[in-house]
Amino acid sequence: MALGVFSVTGDALNFGGRRMETIMRVAWLPVALLLIVNMATVFAYLSAIAGRLITFADIATFQRAQQLLIAHSDRGWTQAPQAMTLISVANLSAQAILIAAFMAPLIRYAGLGETPRRGVVRLAFGPDQMRFIISGAFSFMFLAFLILAPILLTSFFVMQYVVDALSQTLAHFPDPDSLHTVELTTSGESLAARGEAWIYTLALPATASAPFLLALWALAFLHFHPRNRPSAAGRANPALRAAATLAVLAAIVGAAYWLFGDAGGQPGTATGTGASAAQQKTGDANGVSPMAAAALLGVAALLLTGYFSLRLYAYPGVAVCRKSLALGGVLRVTRGWNIFRLFMILVLIAGFLLIVQFLINNYALTWIRQTLYALYAAADASSRLVNSGDQGAWVQPVFVWIWNGVKIAVNVFWTFFSYGVAAGLYGRLYRESQGALESA
Repeated sequence: MALGVFSVTGDALNFGGRRMETIMRVAWLPVALLLIVNMATVFAYLSAIAGRLITFADIATFQRAQQLLIAHSDRGWTQAPQAMTLISVANLSAQAILIAAFMAPLIRYAGLGETPRRGVVRLAFGPDQMRFIISGAFSFMFLAFLILAPILLTSFFVMQYVVDALSQTLAHFPDPDSLHTVELTTSGESLAARGEAWIYTLALPATASAPFLLALWALAFLHFHPRNRPSAAGRANPALRAAATLAVLAAIVGAAYWLFGDAGGQPGTATGTGASAAQQKTGDANGVSPMAAAALLGVAALLLTGYFSLRLYAYPGVAVCRKSLALGGVLRVTRGWNIFRLFMILVLIAGFLLIVQFLINNYALTWIRQTLYALYAAADASSRLVNSGDQGAWVQPVFVWIWNGVKIAVNVFWTFFSYGVAAGLYGRLYRESQGALESA
């Protein structure tokens, strides 16, 4: 059962637009509380950094508070790591609860047509919300601990060993007839001079990443089995499938090594001025290009993470609509070529949302600001006529509040639409999973 790229994308966008009244009714209170939680989190971070309570009495605007947090966050994590960690955990927990409060009923509305309960002031939390949080957390924990952690740890140690090995100082005797002329060089420069730097910039990372790339090849081989491609005709040809998946994987890995291992020039080259000939062959001052050494492990991490992210993407929607944390039907949504179709759906939705967000903030709000400025000028002229040439004290504050209120309202409205699109997509993927189960 093939996913319809434009059908699923249109269904998700349609739900976000046509059900806006219900989305706003269900989500306005949790979203308002989310804004308050985010604001409180910023001031909590600043308080931990400063070692005292920081409020609006100390910092006039929230924008300024965000700027100060960006500038001083490193100091906070260095001086008060426990407080910063506690604030982060509390913020993440509060956001998960508040988002689940409205996403769960909206997903059931999109997937089952189950209209959320009546009432404008609602902040529900129950089994459906818990399933949404647990299914989302399971996807995150699965990727973080079973996929990313082994690769990141391997990459860290490989890089450490490469840098340590190539940083070793060696004695070099440029004149073989004299032992009194000595030059100090590094292992990396020595290997580069002999044309053997590839041992550390390519061979060692390739050996370390081989198990992960082989696992990815095995996943691709199994994923595109004919039973996962209902349209595949004829008998299975394992040799051809193995060769095709290997060729595609090799092309992706090779392109990634060539691009990400570049570090500004050809893979394994230095681009800074004043580099020695040996450094230009191998990379940095230690004679190694860190980007080249990490490229293979990086692409393995990216591909494995992307694969499992797509395979588990439908899980929150299925768990909420089915009222069960069982994985039944989740993996069927992305069988065979459907994994690429889902990727295209996500790209189309994300692209649409980003483009419209850009147009809103750079064009629509500009037009609204110009309109408000014309009204402000008219109000200013009128107030001066009745105040002997002086501007009325109310004019500027009123229009400042109106302008800030418009900006907030427009972006909050767009937030409602974005969450509605996400709920619509989860609901549609649940229906697709049910259709795949029934056709099995």
